[in-house]
Amino acid sequence: MGYSMEKVFDTHVHYNFDISMDEMIKIFKEEFEETGTEKCVFLSLPHNASKEGLYLNAEQNVKGMFLKYIFSPNAYAFAGLIHPQAQISNEERAKLYYDQAVRYHSVGYDGIKMLEGHPTLRKTMKIALDSSVYDKFYSYLEEVGMPIIMHVADPAESWNLETASESAKTLGRTYAGSYPSKKQLTDEVFGILNKHPKLKLGLAHFGFMSYDISEAERFLSYKNTFFDLTPGGEQLINMSNVWEKWLPFFEEYQNRILYGSDFYAFPKKDETEWRIAFRRRPDFLRQFFETESEHLYINQTFCGVNIGERLRTKIYRDNFMNLLDQPKLIDIDYLKAEINSLLKNPPNENEYYTKDGVIDTSKPENLKKVQERYKSDLQFMLQKL
Repeated sequence: MGYSMEKVFDTHVHYNFDISMDEMIKIFKEEFEETGTEKCVFLSLPHNASKEGLYLNAEQNVKGMFLKYIFSPNAYAFAGLIHPQAQISNEERAKLYYDQAVRYHSVGYDGIKMLEGHPTLRKTMKIALDSSVYDKFYSYLEEVGMPIIMHVADPAESWNLETASESAKTLGRTYAGSYPSKKQLTDEVFGILNKHPKLKLGLAHFGFMSYDISEAERFLSYKNTFFDLTPGGEQLINMSNVWEKWLPFFEEYQNRILYGSDFYAFPKKDETEWRIAFRRRPDFLRQFFETESEHLYINQTFCGVNIGERLRTKIYRDNFMNLLDQPKLIDIDYLKAEINSLLKNPPNENEYYTKDGVIDTSKPENLKKVQERYKSDLQFMLQKL
């Protein structure tokens, strides 16, 4: 299926599959061209969590900035917080987060990505999103106008094994028992905004608020908040079932909704599987917003709602530019220094996270492979700068 001629500016692009930086750049170029992606935001995910623990990919922030450099002037980079591996006091933690915000703002990052509201990461870290340890961090971002894109909660069905999707069960994304509830996570977002009402805070995946339009309206009652439309759940399909209620919402808040797709440079092991993988979400978004016909997304049937070119222009491009304007200048010296520092500290934990799965680096052969990829990617970046 072909795309319309309308270009998209994507607020939600990741880069954590286990492929080399050189190959990743080539794949991104092909994928961007085929999907009509003209501008994008590279979102860093330094930490991920599973039921076994917290993982660190220390190189994520420099990779995001490097990709911004490669795809300049059409790319932006959002950094992620690096959390301490050891126990420290709340005062030390607050200073650590504040210092990172100041540094990221000064060296050319365009915003902050927070995965800390994901149920598994939130449970593992045991730090509320509106905890006082984040206050100075949020206050600084509020003061300088640096935006956050935050993942909060997951589909509501995932808190009940009877209603959770089969994919959620297979991937271990069910949250009964000791996990924070969806309501608690959402309440923590409003806790942030009550303390920092001018914060530029965006919720990915529509904040998983497709179940309650009043909750979405409450979130957007804060003047600098916004949603990205990254598929997840599936929020848009939920909305389409009661579109007569959601269309007025999209009309009223047309300046506060941004295109996002959870885009990746997918491994190109098989041409057909690769094309299915990278086109799945962009195709879904195009079909939803540009057609009125019936389509299949994974295993769900839906009908497009065709919102018209005027609204699509806002969502696909204009709101992105109103939020971010031109990319901030990159401090190349800082980027080189960070890469050199990382080269001195290769991964040595027992496990290493990639989008392909967790690698058991307690096995010497696996650790060697991870460290070789880590070093070769960093050296490649240095050579290109």
